[in-house]
Amino acid sequence: MESNSKYDIAKTYLSYPTDDKGRLVRSDEFYGLFGAERKQEKIIISGANFISKGKEGYFLTDEALELRNCYQRDDGWEKQLAKQLLTYAIRVRALALGILNSDGLCFPKKFLDENREAYVEVDGIRYFLLNPSTSVPNLNDFMKKYSKESLGPYWKKELNIGDEEEIELVGTTKEAPSLSQIGTYLKMPLTLFKYLDWFKEKGEGLFQINKEKVKEDIGEDVFNSLLLSGSLKDTDILKDLIPKYGDIRGYFPVEMVGSILKENIEPESKECIDKWIDRYFMQGIESGKFRLIGYEQGQPRHGRGLLGDKEKQLIKLEF
Repeated sequence: MESNSKYDIAKTYLSYPTDDKGRLVRSDEFYGLFGAERKQEKIIISGANFISKGKEGYFLTDEALELRNCYQRDDGWEKQLAKQLLTYAIRVRALALGILNSDGLCFPKKFLDENREAYVEVDGIRYFLLNPSTSVPNLNDFMKKYSKESLGPYWKKELNIGDEEEIELVGTTKEAPSLSQIGTYLKMPLTLFKYLDWFKEKGEGLFQINKEKVKEDIGEDVFNSLLLSGSLKDTDILKDLIPKYGDIRGYFPVEMVGSILKENIEPESKECIDKWIDRYFMQGIESGKFRLIGYEQGQPRHGRGLLGDKEKQLIKLEF
């Protein structure tokens, strides 16, 4: 690809249609292919960094070539596309940040139904990420609060942005980025994520991310870049501990795992360790955070059972 003009790329390489005034039709999706360019005091990031600009003009990035190869082989190109969006597309990153670091994306009834009413709740604030209205906390408000996380470490590295630098995400012509048709635009990545089986429905209208599936599909580095500091939940830590200390069936020694869990999530607690373990697991079961689906007696090395019951030295949970 040899061109110094985005318009020429659209016409020559992608056969984009134009209207009667010569303007590109569906130009937003086209400009979403591009990466970052410096203009005066600003860095303009157009999209997902499939096309970048160098000294000789525009060129396809390595990720674009890899996506093409995956598509031609019909070999996981959908996962490759999702990974690229979550690496470089700032608004898609912000959307994923909101879903991953909350209890999930909540629609009034069903997935993608009544988009404007869909929200995530992060740090006690409901953000209506698919709603263009300024009358409610929207995507711009979320990106303003979590600007560094929305930008992500990959752009920071490519653009040589230091950790100490302030990040402000603004529009190209106005102070606030445009939210016109934001619900329509973000439906596309959400549809892709659902196709990849990344969502789990947890009650009417509430869709949570299957974190293990996402981590497997996009890699741990990109996944971890979407976690807010201190957002790792107790159940995430517990899920990591169970395969480390349990058996292949999923049974684990409640005293051992409970003690390690306490050190990770409530190290300052003065509560007796046995009481803490009993309280944590029983409250989790009663609240529906997880279900106790199996238990059995272990060996002396497995320590105390749940509620002091030797028949529950080893337990199995379902999340």
